[in-house]
Amino acid sequence: MKLFSIIGNPVLHSKSPILFGYAYPNSSNEFAYFRMASQNVSEAMQLFHELGLTGMNVTAPFKNDIARLADVRGPEVEAMQASNTVVLENGKICAYNTDIFGVSGSIENGGVTIAGKRCLVLGAGGAGSAAAYALHSKGGEVTIANRTLEKAAQLAARVGCKACALNEIEKIIPQADLIVNTLYEDVDVVNEAWLKPTHIIFNAIYHNSKLASKAKKAGCKFIDGAYWLLFQGPPAYRRFTGLEPDLENMKKALLPQKTPKHIALIGFMGAGKSTVAPLLGRQLNMPVIEVDAVLEQKCGNTIPHIINEKGEVFFRQKEREVLEEVLASPTPSVISCGGGAVTQPELRKLLKENSIVVWIYASPEKCVNRIDVPSRPILARHADPYSAAVELFEKRKFMYAQTSWMLVSSNHRTPEQVSNFIYEEVGKVLRG
Repeated sequence: MKLFSIIGNPVLHSKSPILFGYAYPNSSNEFAYFRMASQNVSEAMQLFHELGLTGMNVTAPFKNDIARLADVRGPEVEAMQASNTVVLENGKICAYNTDIFGVSGSIENGGVTIAGKRCLVLGAGGAGSAAAYALHSKGGEVTIANRTLEKAAQLAARVGCKACALNEIEKIIPQADLIVNTLYEDVDVVNEAWLKPTHIIFNAIYHNSKLASKAKKAGCKFIDGAYWLLFQGPPAYRRFTGLEPDLENMKKALLPQKTPKHIALIGFMGAGKSTVAPLLGRQLNMPVIEVDAVLEQKCGNTIPHIINEKGEVFFRQKEREVLEEVLASPTPSVISCGGGAVTQPELRKLLKENSIVVWIYASPEKCVNRIDVPSRPILARHADPYSAAVELFEKRKFMYAQTSWMLVSSNHRTPEQVSNFIYEEVGKVLRG
């Protein structure tokens, strides 16, 4: 099986799975895809190997670090020293960069021919590197402007273009045809008076950008950076799956998405869902629903007793009834799901449609060490609970990936740290 992920700080409505590729084909040749929130590349690579990933997309601020760790780098990565697409090929970590297609595809889709254009790229980070490489490779005359001139000069030398400091752009902008902004949204370096209607502005920062409003006031042709997400997707998809993507379907993912009202925590037994849920509920000021506890209350008995006396099929039926009721509630809540809830296709669909699903992950070994095995009948029946846990997790791994919006590892985090991590990421979505 193959498993693909994206690491970084994704936003729900703008970075849909369909834009970036899919995860491993299972026995039915289906694909799943999930996001993996990580604070550093070391953790990301540890999880890459631990989960058996064979590919992932990489967002800022990890593009430069991931390129350095790769065994094989594409020529564009060598020049840019940044990668957004990593694939395991013949046992080696191979780094590519499809951001260059995001840049050129967006601009050309806007009806602009790059060849012969005088291009100014603002910023020399991962996105700036991709813009400079893409424009230069398409025949543009490129100048890279960066606060640190040395960094811009080094990139320019690798790409084969010019460099200048940000404080020099007042002289360059009047002569430029195409301006590509890759600076963070709070960096405001372009004076509106420098812009004229003949300028073409491609803005990689598509959230609350000051340059966007200035460009529109000046009457410039403006190209939305959201298309970068669209056009970098197909080549990554091909790398991951070997299949041709459906571009029209991908375009639908750029449309605003309805934010689900619930937060659902899924994951293997012992991963920490029940401990994290009340912490997260307090942070989000939401009620917390423990599905197993509700189920026990409705059945008037403990889950081990229910499974031992009436069987797992009966238990799953009751679990589905409880979750259906909880997800139908109009009151937003934090829902802690049982470890096997994702084994039911109907529940996977309901969870994705009605909640922001967070996969709390811990290795099977850590999970077994955290739980009271005799109280877990699915494991207790085996002579070697750890081996049984590994086998069960492998069966469910695709289902967790298929259902989740984001993975957060609890391997080396306290419950408070996991909750804080989820709160920060989910908060971005809830705040719009």
